[in-house]
Amino acid sequence: MVALIQQLLYTNNCVIIPKFGAFIGNYEPATIHLQENKVLPPSKLIAFNRSLQKNDGLLLHYVMEKNAIDYHEAELMINSFAEKCNKSLVENRSLLLAGIGIFKLDTENNIQFQPYHTTNYNLESFGLPTLSIYAIQRIKDNEAQIKSDYQRKLHPEYNTSIPAKSKTKKWAFWLSVAVVLAAIVITSIQVASQNKVVEQNQSSLLPSLSNTPTLESVATPIVNTSVVSETTVQETTEATANEVPSTSSLPVSKSYIVIGTYFDEVRAGKLKSEVEAKGYTAVVSKDTENGIFRTTVQVASNDVEHALQQIKSDINTRAWIFCIKCNLN
Repeated sequence: MVALIQQLLYTNNCVIIPKFGAFIGNYEPATIHLQENKVLPPSKLIAFNRSLQKNDGLLLHYVMEKNAIDYHEAELMINSFAEKCNKSLVENRSLLLAGIGIFKLDTENNIQFQPYHTTNYNLESFGLPTLSIYAIQRIKDNEAQIKSDYQRKLHPEYNTSIPAKSKTKKWAFWLSVAVVLAAIVITSIQVASQNKVVEQNQSSLLPSLSNTPTLESVATPIVNTSVVSETTVQETTEATANEVPSTSSLPVSKSYIVIGTYFDEVRAGKLKSEVEAKGYTAVVSKDTENGIFRTTVQVASNDVEHALQQIKSDINTRAWIFCIKCNLN
């Protein structure tokens, strides 16, 4: 009997069960259940009316048709079903009709009906599933802009400010300016860093002067005339007593050409080994005043100019004469 009542609810909005009550179908539009994050399609909401018990013949004729019985037998079947329903309510104070709903008696013996939502009796919504929805997560920074755009579209007649396209163009212009400035700054930093590395590399090849504290500028090579032969020192000493005499009174006959100047003794020694492999005689000397190490090539004093040109061609184009007829050993 319950299955027959369900079938009638699909095509009818009122199904009366004689001596028990009537099921009323009411159209329910699509609803949103925020707590369950679901959207339900349109349906037919089933209600129960205890006062409608008069036989309208709908259920009776449907039972006769489905069971192929006569009027009297169908009436007896319906009355038996109604009697069982009323008896269950009295004895158990509840009644369950599968797929339709549940009945309960309250303290005042009034019937309370709760329909089931598992079955949708609206044929127009057949096949429509329940949709799941999720809240939109908006970025807080864009919330004000979203509200502003919504109000602008909703009330275009009140838009007296600058058009949105102009604002977008200005914003894009300043963004491009910022990108260009950032690129210029980054390029300047890279160029400055490269120049610094180049200066550090070049400083190892520049001569060191006794009166120059750093090696940042290139000075014109100066021939050390303070160290000369013994005869010249003696003549200079007799000419003036205020000049500083030579640091060595030993006779010397060697000259030296500087091919590299370093703050690192290891690098100076490495250059010394490289030029000695080419057949030259090299010496590493330390300038204690400036804290640097000079790598020099020992040449004959009578062939300094020719040796300088040869060393510039073979080893270093920045080579220069450090001293003539001196002794660094």
